[in-house]
Amino acid sequence: MKDKILNYFKSIQPEAKRKFYFEMALFLVLGFLIGVAVKTEAAKRVTIGFSDYKIGSFNQGYSFSEIQKNLEEEQAAAQEQAANQEAASEGGSCGN
Repeated sequence: MKDKILNYFKSIQPEAKRKFYFEMALFLVLGFLIGVAVKTEAAKRVTIGFSDYKIGSFNQGYSFSEIQKNLEEEQAAAQEQAANQEAASEGGSCGN
């Protein structure tokens, strides 16, 4: 594999090599700049570890205990309704 790569670079013209290295350098610089930008923005928005005390407290829009309670009530009502319908259909007559 290494021999193939070396043979490829030996067969390339000097101008193409220069262009290739220039493009690689541009990718390196671009990657570095994007990394710095992402890190800077992440540092503004993400707080992890020892800086947790800096996060202000806020009220949540949802109360999970209330949501769970409402779901349990709805499920109980649905089960009761299904049981009532089942009991009503068992004792019915077929026109006798």
